[in-house]
Amino acid sequence: MNNDTDKKSWQDILAQALPVLLGGILAVGASYFTTQFQMSSQFHLQKVEAQRVVFARLMGRKFTTTQLYVSRYEALIFSDYHEERWKRAGAPKNSLDLQEDQRWMHRSEDLVSEIVKNDQALFEDLATIRALFPDTPRLRELCDKVYNVHSIWTAKPPHDGSVEKLEQWKVEADRQLQNLADREYGKPIDDLVGFLIPQLPSD
Repeated sequence: MNNDTDKKSWQDILAQALPVLLGGILAVGASYFTTQFQMSSQFHLQKVEAQRVVFARLMGRKFTTTQLYVSRYEALIFSDYHEERWKRAGAPKNSLDLQEDQRWMHRSEDLVSEIVKNDQALFEDLATIRALFPDTPRLRELCDKVYNVHSIWTAKPPHDGSVEKLEQWKVEADRQLQNLADREYGKPIDDLVGFLIPQLPSD
């Protein structure tokens, strides 16, 4: 009789405790999955924001990078131009062209440090892009094209001919420089920007 009573008591206890126990398990499970969902959503939002930020920076880098290289090589063109004028005049010690030659050469050297800083920032942005966007062969190819920048080659000024011919060389070299800079530095960044645009999340 006592055994039957004890058995019934345990059954009553289990019947009362089981809903409480199941409710606790469900509450803990719901809390866990809610936390995981919130963390996942927060991580996604942070990643989306980081993608937009680095994309905006990349667009700005195109102008800065192109302009810095144009300014540097333009300074070399002007330095060569004034050096040639100075030589044609017999290389006098007191010469305005000599002073201009040295001024533009110093300007070119000063721009080198600015280019190094800009390139470092650009390459850091490329690394961030590789980390935030799907790492596809096409993305790697486009990033490598931006990494592998080439120096621009400009023709040296003519050592003979008229002063007008020398002036024409300077104007033409300066004109070609912009086209070369757009092709060598601007286009690779433009191609990467165009590739990333469809991958940016829409609002």
